[in-house]
Amino acid sequence: MLRLNPVYQKELRTTARSLRTYVIIFAVNGLLSLFGLFALYLSFEYQQKIGNNVEYSAILEIYSIITGVEFFLLLLVVPAVTAGAISGEKERQTLEILLTTKLTPGSIIRGKLVASISMMLLLAFSSLPVIALVFSIGGITLRDLAEFLLLILETAIYLGSIGIFFSALLKKSTSATVAAYGTVLLLCLGTFGAVWGIHFLDQMHLNHAGDTVTAIQADIGNWMLLLLVNPIVTYLSILKGQASTGRTLASLYEKYGNLPEVLNEHWLLFSTVIQIVIAVILLLSAAAILNPLKGNKERIKHKKQNTKKKVANK
Repeated sequence: MLRLNPVYQKELRTTARSLRTYVIIFAVNGLLSLFGLFALYLSFEYQQKIGNNVEYSAILEIYSIITGVEFFLLLLVVPAVTAGAISGEKERQTLEILLTTKLTPGSIIRGKLVASISMMLLLAFSSLPVIALVFSIGGITLRDLAEFLLLILETAIYLGSIGIFFSALLKKSTSATVAAYGTVLLLCLGTFGAVWGIHFLDQMHLNHAGDTVTAIQADIGNWMLLLLVNPIVTYLSILKGQASTGRTLASLYEKYGNLPEVLNEHWLLFSTVIQIVIAVILLLSAAAILNPLKGNKERIKHKKQNTKKKVANK
């Protein structure tokens, strides 16, 4: 029961009493409101002023803009919030005290992660009135909104596990933050770069080996699976299903490779499952790093081996 986790309760009280929390909520929702109202103005009022017809399908683009800004803020905020969760305790020299309590390393990790996710869920729910702008005209259903909120939760767990892992692995919050942002950058842009680079090399090979008159498009096939760990592609896949505005994902499929039909149709499901599995592995690894008995077990095992060798030599 996560609500009974003492670490979670302590972090929740600290967050609720902090002025920074309210400043972040105000800043995020203010930024989303500006983007939403500006997009609404460009789509309707501005089009009428210049004499163009108003297309009510543009409301889907407004939804894409608002959710895109919120998702981008999620990518920026979560690594920063979670990277100092454990390393901050090390710097304050309170981690050893925390480990002497009845809490297991896994409970500490879960408490820190859920506290960070709670902050992101608070931001997501507080932004619902801004996203509800699209309901003034139509085109987006409550089911679409619920799917987006679930994506926010899954991505927060995924990115949060990366920050927690480096926070447990490294001693300084600065180092953990740099490592977390570097990993997120690698997942978001590095996978795109890898897919583009592999396609570029294959295309060069085909252009030199094939007919120069007939253009042949390279197909990198299963290399496209690298994008399953990319949270941006997961977001584009949900847009493709909801508003048909995930053109980037569709162009990737058409230009870079052909995947099995089941993977094309259920990309969101496969990518979500893989990212959750990665998050679980990282959280278990972080708990193992924090385990104070790990070093003692290794020393005891080493002593037993030395004792057996001495007895065998005698």
